[in-house]
Formats: sequence, C-alpha cells, structure tokens
Amino acid sequence: MRQKINPQMSLFTSVTSKPIAKELQQISKVLDETPELVEIVYKDLTRTVRSDTGREGMNAEQVLRCAILKQYRQLSYEELS
Repeated sequence: MRQKINPQMSLFTSVTSKPIAKELQQISKVLDETPELVEIVYKDLTRTVRSDTGREGMNAEQVLRCAILKQYRQLSYEELS
C-alpha cells in the first residue's frame, strides 16, 4: 500500500552551506507548510490503483519532492536517479 509520507530525513534537509542547499531548504519549508499538496499527489497516485497488489512504491511526499527537484533543476529521469 502506498503511503503519504515517510518520517525519514528528507533529500531537502541539508547541513551544508552551499547555495543549492539553502534553496532546497526553502522549497522544503514551503512543502512542509502546505501538506495539502501531498494529499493531492496521494489521491492522484491511488485513484485507479489497487492497494493490495504490486510492489510498494515511493510515498506521495517522495514523489512530490522528486518531481519538484526534477523540474527545478531541469534534470532528466536518468540524472534524477
């Protein structure tokens, strides 16, 4: 069954002082303050999928953060992986 969030440390959490780290922290802050975005992604991911079959995929929060990172940094799927 797909989950909405995972309480693990986020890709957007960083202790470095590089400019990209600060940008990702700001993005993370906005996402943390807007939980309804995760709800929208979760509903989209689960609307036509049976939850009792298949392999467990990324949770909705991970999908959202990866999509934002891909678009923001203009990455290909290969570069994102």
